[in-house]
Amino acid sequence: MINFKSLQNQLENNFSNASDSVDEAAINVAESGNLEDMRAFVQATQSMGITTVVLGEGMRAHHSMTKAIIDGIQ
Repeated sequence: MINFKSLQNQLENNFSNASDSVDEAAINVAESGNLEDMRAFVQATQSMGITTVVLGEGMRAHHSMTKAIIDGIQ
């Protein structure tokens, strides 16, 4: 069976890393403004978007499991 606490921690760590990558890429673009830094920023924001969706789906799955357990008890 899946350990949801472990999965949630992994998703939160991935979100934190993606957020840090976006911040770093934004600073690099602001300082240099070259094309490669802009591409890195776009890639970091896309990665952040994917991470946000996955984190949301993880929370939705956890909520659904918890609701199913509570409904089963009633």
